[in-house]
Amino acid sequence: MDVNHLLFAAAVMMGATAVAVGVAKKIELGAIVALLVVGMALGPHSPMPLLTGHVAEMQAIGEIGVALLLFAVGLDLQPTQVWSIRRLVFGLGSAQYALTTAAIVAFFALNIGIAQVKWQAALVVALGLAMSSAAIPFPILQERRESVTPQGRAVVAIDIFQGFMLVPVLALIPILAARSTHGGHFLGLKETLEVIAALVGVYVLGKFVLPRALTLTARSLGPSGFAVIVLAAVFFAGWWMETVGISMALGAFMIGILLSTTAYAEQVKAAVTPAKQLLLATFFIAIGMAIDLKQLFELKGDLLLYLPALLAIKFVVLLLLARAFGLGLRPAILTGVLMMPFDEIAYVIVASANSSGLLSPREYAVGLSMISLSFVVSPVLINLGYQLTERLKHARPAGAPPEAVAPAEESVVVAGYGYVGRTVCAMLERARIPYTAFELDPDWLAMAKTWKHNVQYGDVANPSIIQAIASSHPRLIIAANAANDTTRRMIDHLRQFYSRVPVIAAVPYLVQRDELRGIGVTEVLALAPEGVLSFGRRVLERLGVAAIQTKAIVGSLEAGDYAALRNVRGSEPDKAEAAAMRSGGAAVQ
Repeated sequence: MDVNHLLFAAAVMMGATAVAVGVAKKIELGAIVALLVVGMALGPHSPMPLLTGHVAEMQAIGEIGVALLLFAVGLDLQPTQVWSIRRLVFGLGSAQYALTTAAIVAFFALNIGIAQVKWQAALVVALGLAMSSAAIPFPILQERRESVTPQGRAVVAIDIFQGFMLVPVLALIPILAARSTHGGHFLGLKETLEVIAALVGVYVLGKFVLPRALTLTARSLGPSGFAVIVLAAVFFAGWWMETVGISMALGAFMIGILLSTTAYAEQVKAAVTPAKQLLLATFFIAIGMAIDLKQLFELKGDLLLYLPALLAIKFVVLLLLARAFGLGLRPAILTGVLMMPFDEIAYVIVASANSSGLLSPREYAVGLSMISLSFVVSPVLINLGYQLTERLKHARPAGAPPEAVAPAEESVVVAGYGYVGRTVCAMLERARIPYTAFELDPDWLAMAKTWKHNVQYGDVANPSIIQAIASSHPRLIIAANAANDTTRRMIDHLRQFYSRVPVIAAVPYLVQRDELRGIGVTEVLALAPEGVLSFGRRVLERLGVAAIQTKAIVGSLEAGDYAALRNVRGSEPDKAEAAAMRSGGAAVQ
């Protein structure tokens, strides 16, 4: 392929992707379906193919995006969250995965025949299809504000456990492939030791080397250097795993888990998001190119049997287990429909099994087709599930106590860990209000760790972090020092794209307060007049001025929006001070 054709193909593919994703979101099918359709429409099996070669190369590039996806999944596995719902994670999650896998293997054996398919292939495919997508239910739960409902907690718990299962499943594939292709012998001692050495090496890299490298990067380069350091570590861990015959995704997933407990998790996630999205889109387009529409039509009989049956298996297992773990009928039904769709990770597992020689071309085509079609039908089934269970929303069995629903503890976000931010965090701690603060100064992060405040390293002006903050439906965003450029850009971005997110700000002077009011922030407190008036009130009391007279004096100074103070030197910054604050460093102070 020459450069001109490559540029033309890239332009057409990007344009088609943009249009397809826009249409898919409008009809609520999701971006994955759109990417698969683009791949099928432009790939070698299309009636008018744009790309007839290099599909394997595109899949190889796309697999890097999958590795970054698993890296992001690992970053989300917070130990504190796991521990708070450990009964559901290790009880409901483990039972769901084990029983669903066993039921799918039994279904394959009964309908295909164990003699016609390798048991290794049946097991690997079942392990992949037993996993459920997080991309479909999580946005629905957030939109309906159901993240802390029984079905929301069950979905989170199942997703967390399946995240843990990625490690053994991805490690199991090459072992099963060796068992299948080497006359029933497992990996030898040398290969086993190489795998153990690789796992230990990646652990050391993610636990000790990478956090120190990120600390040095934060001090010298700031958050702009995070992407290079993190991507280098993820790619190195993936390469190391590949050299010993294990999927690169496993190395990336381990790095993500090891970084999830550090203060850099949110900023790291924001740093790799653009590369992850681009490469992951390439992966799904390449998967679409691998789907032969003619072969898919020939498999219509199998698909009409397999897809409904497998979705039904997942739903029934989830429904029965959810009821066994104490969920009401409606939460149990919703848990079943929300976790029916197959996981995007199933593409990785099936593709890895295919490249290892465990699957025949036909089995590979059936697997890809079922996963893809589940993304098409699942949103419809989920909406139907909500409609059918609406009558059960307030229904209770006679004599049964009402279901216990966890209160909505949406977290407060504090932008900046300077003096104001530290004081606010201390007050939130005493009020037992959950919060997350963001700061760019490594020294203040160390201070926060000493004081046991929940502070993350993060650039609150980064659009990816702002999107993550807004999508979590925060109870309140507190701009602890909005005079700083970083926090000012955050407020401007929130007002422009997430106007419903509540924001309250503290600024040093009235001039900054007036600027923020000008861009739509209504709750802004100027610390200089308020703090000075509070100090002045204390002075008058100390001098014996009557309380009623003190109140009248303070009231006169507050009148007309502090009109009497606006001409007092120091109530607003001079030009040099204002310029210094506007050009102030990247750190939120």
